[in-house]
Amino acid sequence: MVRAHEWDISRRLARPTGRRRPWWVTHPPPEPAALRLAWETAGGRARVAVEGDLDLVTAPQLEAFVAERPLTGCTVLELDLGGVPSLGSVGLSVLIAVRRWCLQRGIDLLLRDVQPSVWRVFEATGLDAVFTAPGPGPRPPAQELALF
Repeated sequence: MVRAHEWDISRRLARPTGRRRPWWVTHPPPEPAALRLAWETAGGRARVAVEGDLDLVTAPQLEAFVAERPLTGCTVLELDLGGVPSLGSVGLSVLIAVRRWCLQRGIDLLLRDVQPSVWRVFEATGLDAVFTAPGPGPRPPAQELALF
């Protein structure tokens, strides 16, 4: 025996949508954040300015961008990460791939203007000893907080 409320629910679920459109049509997916890359060369140095998040969507763009550039006569490749507010694990793996690519060609890779939030990722993974990032000077040691 079907109760009245069960009949109403089953009737609502089985009714055709009519003119109603599904929610994914009226709410399109958000546009992914674009990664802006700029290229400069001066003598034996090349500089890539990166602006935007390095994540799953944008990180392969950086690797392809560097691989497409002519680096004949280049001895130092600088990655300016001043415009990178966050770095995901995929972005970190792409930076490792770019470093390996530079080592194969005898080019030194140098990171510039790395924000503290991004540099903490390098410190947490132990890659701060691998990547060269000149700064204003030696960083003070981290202070431990005393609660009492």
